[in-house]
Amino acid sequence: MTFNNNIESAPEHRQGGRTALELKTIVRVTESEQETWKEVAKVLTVSRNGAGFRLTRPVVVGRLITLVMPLDPELRAYDKKEEVYPVMSIVQYCNAATVDGVTVYNVGVGFVGKKMPDSFAADPTQNYRISGMKQDGLWSINEADSEFKNRRQPRYWIAVPVLISLLQRGGSSGTKENTITKNICAGGVSAVCSLNAKIGDKVKFACEDLNFYTMAIVRNR
Repeated sequence: MTFNNNIESAPEHRQGGRTALELKTIVRVTESEQETWKEVAKVLTVSRNGAGFRLTRPVVVGRLITLVMPLDPELRAYDKKEEVYPVMSIVQYCNAATVDGVTVYNVGVGFVGKKMPDSFAADPTQNYRISGMKQDGLWSINEADSEFKNRRQPRYWIAVPVLISLLQRGGSSGTKENTITKNICAGGVSAVCSLNAKIGDKVKFACEDLNFYTMAIVRNR
């Protein structure tokens, strides 16, 4: 579910903890049928279903790129005994930043699988969106009709423990659940939980580790 801490906002449509490792990946980006480039990037965070890293060139959110890295077998969905792990990935964010006076790009991707979709083979500039999660823990994707529009507030894939309480009429707390965030931005957060919350419902959101407590509204589920 996606929550926003501005309870006046209107509803909007939008698992695995991430671990920082001393890990590098080859990033392969196909810009068109004629242009492909590669870059070796240090992996900043990684989980079974996605990774974050930094590039010297931007990539388009919603496009598919390929990562090849010596990932821990426990984090792989396949090829557990192979030396490297090739995985098609959907770009979830690409945010420019300045490090030591140089512009770089913080990139987050969701792992899709080993086989490229037929639509990507036909057109590497095809855009996609996440439509769910498969049984192996990788993301399902569908073709998107248009390019992703960048959010006003960038999202970061950060896993922190939180407590979400569904509010009943009158403002009293009802069912509650401890869970882990999927991603976070300045105005809200996405988390996987089993609360029977509908778009527009209000919740209490608490992160004891960061001493952060707020009211929020469910914007997507």
